[in-house]
Amino acid sequence: KQWYQRRVRGELFEQMDTNHDDRIAPKELDSILRALGINATEADLIEFIGELPKEEGQDKDCVTFEQFSGKVKANLDLANETDTLQGAFNAFDHTADGFLTVSKIRSVMSSLGISFPESDIQMIVNQVGTDGRISFDQFQTLMLNTDDIA
Repeated sequence: KQWYQRRVRGELFEQMDTNHDDRIAPKELDSILRALGINATEADLIEFIGELPKEEGQDKDCVTFEQFSGKVKANLDLANETDTLQGAFNAFDHTADGFLTVSKIRSVMSSLGISFPESDIQMIVNQVGTDGRISFDQFQTLMLNTDDIA
């Protein structure tokens, strides 16, 4: 599967490298991203290019295949991770209202035979959530970056 995804990324890159110099300019990058269903603003393109590691002597406004491929792969990996997190979130959100509360978390933990002090659950909900509940975006941030919790 990975070799196929890399091949597809390579074909996209080659199609957009209209002058065949093994790099793409911002306008070419915009075309690739739109082909992938990503509508980026000019500011997004500048930020995207600026985040990529540069090789010595490389034009700062162009992207090589390796840079493009690595960034797209990372975004696809994050999308897969997001699907997994959505499944976990849904397991806790048994009322399907899009939020986790102390009682929902306590209920699932209890049904799994996990004893977790309610005060700890309340602390997490208060630190991560808003108005006593945690949205999926807040849950995702919690799961992907535990440094956000004091």
